[in-house]
Amino acid sequence: MRNKHAFIAGVCSMIVICSAAMILQHHEWIGWISGGISMIGIMISGLLMGAWTSGDETRAAYHSETKEHRMWRLDTAFLMMIFALPHMAVSIFYFFM
Repeated sequence: MRNKHAFIAGVCSMIVICSAAMILQHHEWIGWISGGISMIGIMISGLLMGAWTSGDETRAAYHSETKEHRMWRLDTAFLMMIFALPHMAVSIFYFFM
């Protein structure tokens, strides 16, 4: 259920950004703002998943945290990625147009 809410929040914020860009006739906002939100979402998701850590750091983090904290961290990373997907799609669409 939370995954659906994160996706809907991403779609709604993407619609707001795109409609504001269209109304104000600053179409580059679609690429800059949505692209920035998608990059920030990917960076936070990767940071929470431990994508930019070495094997030793990953093993140390695994053995020093509780199962509840690990599940919270991975769930939050997944939610951030789901939120960033609509912004990523619209920014890629904008750059190829």
